[in-house]
Amino acid sequence: MLSLVYSNLTFSESSIRGIGLSKCKTFNNTPIEEKVIYMSWTAGFISSHNILKKKLHNKNIKYNLSQSWLESYCFNNPESSFKNAVEYFLKEFTK
Repeated sequence: MLSLVYSNLTFSESSIRGIGLSKCKTFNNTPIEEKVIYMSWTAGFISSHNILKKKLHNKNIKYNLSQSWLESYCFNNPESSFKNAVEYFLKEFTK
């Protein structure tokens, strides 16, 4: 059973909703089997980005590479929001 506990976490900002507002350190402290929630949010964020930009980004990036890259970014930027990590991921892999 999956259970997440967040304190003082707002799940809504002007244009961002949900888990993307959590800090990178929360992502890195999440057990591996529960990171699928973050990666699902990431897939939705990238999908909406593709639709809004009318361009396909990150089309040949594997799930494990995506997760490893985000873990590394978040390790180095623990106070960054998870949304910012995904935005940097998009920039890195759309060059």
